[in-house]
Amino acid sequence: MLSLTHIKALNIEMSSLCIGKCPFCSRNQKVRPYGSHMITLADFKKLPMELIRQLKWISFAGNFGDLSTNREMVEIAGYIKGLNHNMVLGGDTNGSVRDEKWWARLGTFFKDGNMVFSVDGLSDTHALHRIGTDYNKIIRNISAFTGSGGVAHWKFIVFRHNEHQIAQAAQKAEEIGCKRFFVIPSRDYGNAFERPEQFDFHIKREVFQTYDEKAVDLNASATCKPFDNGSLYLAADGTVHPCCFAHCMYITEHNALFDFLPPLAEKYYDRINFKTTPLAEILTGPYFNEILIKSKTNAYCRMKCNPFRKTVKKELVLVDQAFN
Repeated sequence: MLSLTHIKALNIEMSSLCIGKCPFCSRNQKVRPYGSHMITLADFKKLPMELIRQLKWISFAGNFGDLSTNREMVEIAGYIKGLNHNMVLGGDTNGSVRDEKWWARLGTFFKDGNMVFSVDGLSDTHALHRIGTDYNKIIRNISAFTGSGGVAHWKFIVFRHNEHQIAQAAQKAEEIGCKRFFVIPSRDYGNAFERPEQFDFHIKREVFQTYDEKAVDLNASATCKPFDNGSLYLAADGTVHPCCFAHCMYITEHNALFDFLPPLAEKYYDRINFKTTPLAEILTGPYFNEILIKSKTNAYCRMKCNPFRKTVKKELVLVDQAFN
């Protein structure tokens, strides 16, 4: 049985909103309604203080929304660091919402962790994929973030239309204070978004499949995240899940291998919301207990959370540069 004392890390979707209209985003695969949701400071304070004080890291990533659309993000980061100054904060954003002053304030809380800014090209190519975002505004926001001490990483998703700009983008990343620049492939390619020519690579689902076959050969089972490394996923609507895959699967039902999850989440959805139910009660409840049992033999869980998952992540990085 899972308890609060097991939990050492959180992955939190601070908002379900995003101004970007990226073609391959999970936002385009919804089969259930998932409207405008936000985790407010008042919501966040419903999490036990003893939990915040024992956590090692929090990542503000999420499946469907961008952290910068949460109007209380700076205040929440400040609240967290006030309770646990050793906390490492991370995040993932398109960086195209809010102004430089806001990003400078947020940067003061990200000196130990890092914020990943998704910038897929330069001024003439970035918005071809990151539709609806503003390259020049993003550059100003990153500069403000790093200028206040925030650690920024530039993530560049490569396509044929921007592969010629990688070196120039890396140079720009260093100029605006990023500590890292890295290139990864898109989760998919097609239509106007062609595969780059200068790299020989497999896309994410193909890499996962390759290592899943190795896991099968080794008779390796899934290692469910809350029970393996003490992490939880909190969605913007307040629901609590063992991982981002579980929440994404419930909203999108994108993989038949994970077919046990949607009916399970549907059954307990009203009982797994930390905004209305104590987190300790959720963790000891039937949703997490049933997932633990089913995940041990589920093919999707094995593919996503086998012993090779860190290797998969490394293999997806095509270019990786660090700056002083």
